[in-house]
Amino acid sequence: MSSYLLSVEEHELAALRARFGPAPHEQVTMTVDSPFLDGDGQLLTTRNRRAEICYILHRGDPREAVLLHRKTYYPANAWRLPTGGIERGESVLDTLGREIEEETSFQIEKGPNPVRIEAFLGVLSYEMFHQTEQRIHTFATWHFLVSALPNAQPVALDLDEHLDGWGWRSIAQMGQVADELEQITAEDNRWHHWGRYRALSHRFVRKGIVDWGLGTG
Repeated sequence: MSSYLLSVEEHELAALRARFGPAPHEQVTMTVDSPFLDGDGQLLTTRNRRAEICYILHRGDPREAVLLHRKTYYPANAWRLPTGGIERGESVLDTLGREIEEETSFQIEKGPNPVRIEAFLGVLSYEMFHQTEQRIHTFATWHFLVSALPNAQPVALDLDEHLDGWGWRSIAQMGQVADELEQITAEDNRWHHWGRYRALSHRFVRKGIVDWGLGTG
């Protein structure tokens, strides 16, 4: 039987902490509703996914600029940190390498534009009560700081990702990005709960790097 089934496998979390050092595991409880988690473009917890990775990619200093993206079907100006689904049976680190390559063409420690995993920033776990379905969805986001070459330019390899552009913002601005995600979606019932959910990782990452100094030592 696979050892990678739950959103947070304790043995996997322990192994990452042993390799990269201490990292927080925070838990969030929230109430959400359709179409988040059950509508097109927002099927976060389906398709055999147990969790997701989030990579915070920089080209020298994350305090200066990290990579954001947007997708063709998002609300206008909804920029965010890149993420990718972890399938049941797949490890967090295998997913990280696969998603980075599919979305940017960069490969971990190899290829013409190698990237390096610098730090494990921690995990956000969620219990999301879905009002229409009247059930709880469990999920998690695993966050990693990744460095690229100074002049590296991301090029998507997987057209199914529907990427519509790349942007760069400083880590100090991640709180602002979170506010923007919430504001952009506040008046849009289709994306309101998605915006609330996506804002959480940006505040978590800002706190980890700016307030706690993770990945900058």
